[in-house]
Amino acid sequence: MFRFSVSPCRFLVVPAVVIAAGLMAAPAFCQSAPAGAAAPAATPELRVFDSSLIDKTIDPCENFYRFSCNGWFQRNPLPADQTSYGRFTELAELNRLRLKQILEETSVPATTRSANEQKIGDEYSSCMDTATVNKLGLAPLQPELDRIAALKTSADLPALLAHLHSIGVLAFFDMESNQDYGDSTAVISFYGAGGLGLPERDYYTRTDAKSVEQRQQYAAHVKKIFVLAGEPEAQAAKDAETVLAIETRLAKASLTMTEQRDPQNLNHPTDVLSFQKELTHFSLADYVSAAHAPSVGKVNDMEPKYFAEFNELVADTPISQIRTYLRWHLLHAYAGTSLPESFDQENWNFYSHTLNGAEKQQERWKRCTTRVDHEMGEALGQVYVARYFPPAEKQRTLDMTLAIEKAMDKDIDGLDWMSAVTKIRAKEKLHGVMNKIGYPDKWRDYSTLAIVRGDALGNQMRAHEFEFARDLAKIGKPVDKGEWMMTPPTVNAYYDPQMNNVNFPAGYLQPPFFSGKEDDAVNYGDMGSTIGHELTHGFDDEGRQFDKEGNLSDWWTKEDEQKFTERADCMVKQYDAIEAVPGVHLNGKLTLGENLADLGGLWLAWIAWLDKAQIEHVDMSATTDGYTPDQRFWIAYAQQWCTQTRPEQLRTQAQSNPHAPDEYRTNTVLQDLPEFANSFSCKKTAAMVNPKPCRVW
Repeated sequence: MFRFSVSPCRFLVVPAVVIAAGLMAAPAFCQSAPAGAAAPAATPELRVFDSSLIDKTIDPCENFYRFSCNGWFQRNPLPADQTSYGRFTELAELNRLRLKQILEETSVPATTRSANEQKIGDEYSSCMDTATVNKLGLAPLQPELDRIAALKTSADLPALLAHLHSIGVLAFFDMESNQDYGDSTAVISFYGAGGLGLPERDYYTRTDAKSVEQRQQYAAHVKKIFVLAGEPEAQAAKDAETVLAIETRLAKASLTMTEQRDPQNLNHPTDVLSFQKELTHFSLADYVSAAHAPSVGKVNDMEPKYFAEFNELVADTPISQIRTYLRWHLLHAYAGTSLPESFDQENWNFYSHTLNGAEKQQERWKRCTTRVDHEMGEALGQVYVARYFPPAEKQRTLDMTLAIEKAMDKDIDGLDWMSAVTKIRAKEKLHGVMNKIGYPDKWRDYSTLAIVRGDALGNQMRAHEFEFARDLAKIGKPVDKGEWMMTPPTVNAYYDPQMNNVNFPAGYLQPPFFSGKEDDAVNYGDMGSTIGHELTHGFDDEGRQFDKEGNLSDWWTKEDEQKFTERADCMVKQYDAIEAVPGVHLNGKLTLGENLADLGGLWLAWIAWLDKAQIEHVDMSATTDGYTPDQRFWIAYAQQWCTQTRPEQLRTQAQSNPHAPDEYRTNTVLQDLPEFANSFSCKKTAAMVNPKPCRVW
């Protein structure tokens, strides 16, 4: 989705067809379990601070990540069905078991089931019914294949594309609603680049040997899907080359991921009629009519260069090749749990195994649970919240959030590089932040979504149609500031600068990240740093460009902007120097926002905790499990990032993800904080001490 504002703090690796969001970053070193290794045994009790994970043979001043996490690494070999596995995965897997129990209970037909329970239960049952899915084969998808085959001229493309977009086939471009960058009270149409089968545009343009090999592997994958759909080998190979050629052309016209990080590059307001005049070979009027989108009014053409190329592509590409491209994207969109196991397996083989190194596909129930959460997350989440997130936990989280916001107010006062006038505006934005904890105040209405038991593909299609219609219905309506972009069971969080709010789902507010049974030092070091992280996103290289109302507006003085950029450049260079895997360095500009949020968020959590500890007269010399309160704060921060990762996944992450690997979200961040070095009496020459630390917030 386009919502530029959603900035999740994690990166989750899941099947590409099921869901496109992410959670699990990874350490630069990789420890793989033997092929076929079983998943780690369930931990009896997940702790925010766990002294058994500490490796005392490691000097904390030389490698704090290893010091804090080696015990976890030894206890948790990387499961064969995971491309990365860490503390976040531990909780995600625990939550998934909880959701499985809910779904198995609601999948049993009963007159006592509520309407939502019927929907989530029957959808789960349909997804798990592989016998029926295999028996039906491609038959449920045949009407859509026939629809594409009937495309005779480019004049018929707009209506067909609108239909395909409504059922989740992201061919050529994306269209959805979003808040106007210039007026956050208005919801308008956004048109953006899309239609690629590889993770992002640079997979099509890089010339190194590994990238060339991956493109060849992608073409082989596309060919295999076409063969499974009934094409002869020779024709499938030819069609795969057609797909790769079209996607390469689209990719070259797209902005890079780094360019997309600047909202100014994505803000090109126009209106439907003017945009139509630019698309001389594609009738936007026919598209919006078929999509049931507004035929007049303001739109944002996010990438004018891309749409100019798309316009030319429609004009000069044979209609047979366009049909081939559309047929691929239809099969690609559904080649998961809705199609026979041969499609499902081939989809996993390329996206999870070839690209990211997984050795075994996740069990069906895990993927079906993820699917239901993705399609009807608030129906499922309402049951989850009632069982696993009591009101007291919500209040404790809110109290911590308010304390960290107070710490940021204090921190702004102390900035020696920011002028008084910009400080006033920064505080206005800070004081306008809305805190959303756990779950929505108003649950989503799924009454118009039809779920039919035994119709896995039809259910997925109708779920896409429901969401497409729900999203477009927001255009021209008042902004719903209570809407959530993540489901309640999600182990993640985000900041939304257009809404100016922070969002912490109930699924994340659990051990090993937050617990009412543990002390403030560890809760602030762990979940407190995440709260500070999301809050800092409002003032990172992207978020700082939005004002207190969520408008893309320059509220900085030129001098302050220059000083911010100079300090941010320190971090760009710092992370550019990190080689994640041999020959692949991190992209400091791509990861800048997350790196700023990691460092700033941990600093805010630290000063908030110190204030609370002083008020409560915490004895800073007392030890628990052998460590003082301040040491426990830093260890809790590091232990949240304990993660095993495959080298293939690490390469993918380094090339395409805005989050640095977890080792650097620990060591590199702490190297920039002298307060950490003081807690462990590190010498100035120690590896964990940066002689020229970077600092913005």
